[in-house]
Amino acid sequence: MDDENDEDFLPPPNLCTFSIPKEPDLLVEYELYRPSMGTRRLHSERNRGVYSEAFIEHERLGTLADLSVRALAKLGTRHIAPPVKQDPMKLRIHYDSLDVNLPLEECYFVEDVRFWRRVVLAKSLDKTLQFKKIDECDWRGMGISLKYVELVEACPAAYWPEKQMAELGQLVRNYVRTLHIKHLQSLDDHFFTHYVVSEPELDASSAESAGIVVSSDESDTPVEEEEAEEEEEIIVIPKLKLKRETVRILDKEVRISVPNRSTKNEFVTESEDIKPSVGKQSRISIWTTDVEGQKRRDARHARNAARQQLRDLDREKKEEHERRKQRRALLRAPPPPPPKQKKKKKKAAPEKPITGAFNIPVDPEPDDGQAKIVDIRNKEKLLNRIKRYDYPAKHCHHIDLSFVRYFDMLNSLTIEFLGPEMDLRYHKRHMNFSHEDMVHLADGVRTLKQLKIFRLRNSRMDSMKLLIIARALKQLDALEVVDFGYDQLKDNCNVALEILLERKVMLKRLELEYNKLSRVTVGSIGYALRCHADNDKNGTTLQYLGLANNPLGELGLSFLFHNIMGTSHLVELNINGVEADASGIARDVGNLLRNHAPLRRLDMASIKLSPVAGRSIIRALETNHKIIHFECRGCDLSPDQEYEADVIIRRNNYSLHHPYLGDTKQTETSLLGYLSSLRHPIVAKIEAENARRAECVRNRPLKSSSELSVNEEEILEEIPQEQELDIWQTLAPQQQTAPKKSFTKFSALSMGSTQLPFVFNPNSFDEHEIREHLYMPGPQNRHYYFQRQLEN
Repeated sequence: MDDENDEDFLPPPNLCTFSIPKEPDLLVEYELYRPSMGTRRLHSERNRGVYSEAFIEHERLGTLADLSVRALAKLGTRHIAPPVKQDPMKLRIHYDSLDVNLPLEECYFVEDVRFWRRVVLAKSLDKTLQFKKIDECDWRGMGISLKYVELVEACPAAYWPEKQMAELGQLVRNYVRTLHIKHLQSLDDHFFTHYVVSEPELDASSAESAGIVVSSDESDTPVEEEEAEEEEEIIVIPKLKLKRETVRILDKEVRISVPNRSTKNEFVTESEDIKPSVGKQSRISIWTTDVEGQKRRDARHARNAARQQLRDLDREKKEEHERRKQRRALLRAPPPPPPKQKKKKKKAAPEKPITGAFNIPVDPEPDDGQAKIVDIRNKEKLLNRIKRYDYPAKHCHHIDLSFVRYFDMLNSLTIEFLGPEMDLRYHKRHMNFSHEDMVHLADGVRTLKQLKIFRLRNSRMDSMKLLIIARALKQLDALEVVDFGYDQLKDNCNVALEILLERKVMLKRLELEYNKLSRVTVGSIGYALRCHADNDKNGTTLQYLGLANNPLGELGLSFLFHNIMGTSHLVELNINGVEADASGIARDVGNLLRNHAPLRRLDMASIKLSPVAGRSIIRALETNHKIIHFECRGCDLSPDQEYEADVIIRRNNYSLHHPYLGDTKQTETSLLGYLSSLRHPIVAKIEAENARRAECVRNRPLKSSSELSVNEEEILEEIPQEQELDIWQTLAPQQQTAPKKSFTKFSALSMGSTQLPFVFNPNSFDEHEIREHLYMPGPQNRHYYFQRQLEN
């Protein structure tokens, strides 16, 4: 015995000595009865059965039953075992064991909020979500949306499984409210080879042959046609060299610039001997009378020109499609059959006698067409052609974005064409997208009647792409927020933005930050807002306009402020970092602060000003008692001027919270009543918390009925004390006695609740129930009893 090792007393490794504990008390006090390693090494304990929980060193792993639940959770979530479903603790373990990377079709029906919260925190890049509570977000909708977007972004651009994605979209459409698509896959490099090597007619698809539906042109009214004919007959004025003139319109000064001599207009009159001064006055009067009509005609002609561009684009697509069809037909046409040649009769060679296995004649293998073809192309010319190919946007297609029509209950849609995850493999073609992508996206967005927020950011947009999507967004009356920030939009997007703002229900926010918009586009925005205010004075208004970091210029701000003043649009304006002259900005902003009453918030940080220009802005800000936010950091203002602006904003905020200031209709009694209702912020917070707690206590459900216990005590008092009570006779089943209907009285407060509270009556147990629960005490058994009582 002394020569043997301690390990020999342990059972062999292949011997199964595990057993499952069944006694609840042993599980509760397991730490006390667990055998140590030294005890198990004894010779007398070599055949002892050991609970499998002895090998679970981590306390949070739980018992073997918990491990079994976790193992079952790995098998699937659609069919949960009945013992797991009936036990709340095991059901909690089951949902906590689910993998966040489960396929969407296998977990979309899960209703557990904690599981979806884990999915959102694992897949979302927004780290602030971990600070939100379980009831502050729609975790299930966000998790399903993230999983569906993950499938969309992983789909290759060359193949879109429409049937499978449509079926999956129909399953989850009731839960998806937001979509945020950022990294769509682009076409691989070999898809562009035929554009470099051969003609582009080889690439044809049915999607490209689909035409763009364009409405008919807007015709001029008869009055405008007559005015246009009269203008053609009236004037002739000799050429005038104009660089910059100042013309007064309705007692307001508007500056008109003629930059190039090539853009001069030649006016013609009936008599050539008119004096220059008289001709100038007549020209100014005619221009002032017809400026509004000319603006309407120019806007109408611009819209018609945009429609014509769409028609030309559609016609070019159809012609290109026809060319491709003809080219493809020529390539697929079978070659003409070669002329038949007369076969020469060959004399049959005498067969040689077969003397062995190596003398058997074997026919050669047929030609499979895979012979090596020598590349005889001019490699230098081919390399130059590859370098010249610039991967234009019209060749960079993506998946069919019209799939957004599956989610008709969508409220927010955000799309960013950032390409796949490139890391160090950056290429220009990943960031480009074609007009066909915009057509498909417009077809899908047009059906989303509940869409409120649309964002198309960080993309390489142009005027045509913006026009296509603007015509679709114009049809959505529920739309509130439109964001085209960081889209590289140029100053030729005026027509698309005018179409977007020609709405019955105006947008609330229009965000155009970090683009290249200038005088033409900004003037069109202001003119569209002016027309909307004139046509519908009591309609909705544009609350926010973001033009930060755009080269607006002095004329851009002047045109915008001139059009919006006197309307109810623009409560918030953001012009941070705009490029313009300091004196022009000071003059225009001061005019806006003095004359635009709806303005409440103005951001104009990071603009190159001077203390002189800042002084004029501070003077205008001092006259405005309505603005409650003014941002002017980084504008080269002096510290005293920034302090004055802060004091003025504090004054306006104090007036907002104390409306009796400056009100001449207030009496002394009303002022005293208002002052008596004021509370310290800490006191007001404590009172609000006490009121909330009192409301919670008032509406909480009752656990038991007090009147029931009173009635039971009265019944017990009626039993005579002198009578000897036989407990077994009382608990024995009654024979030939009609069952009495028991009723319970509830208080007036409990009757007002929708669900009656469960009342536990310990004296209502019969003999069978007492014997059933007598030897199995514990909260777990009582839980099942209460559960059955509630179900019955």
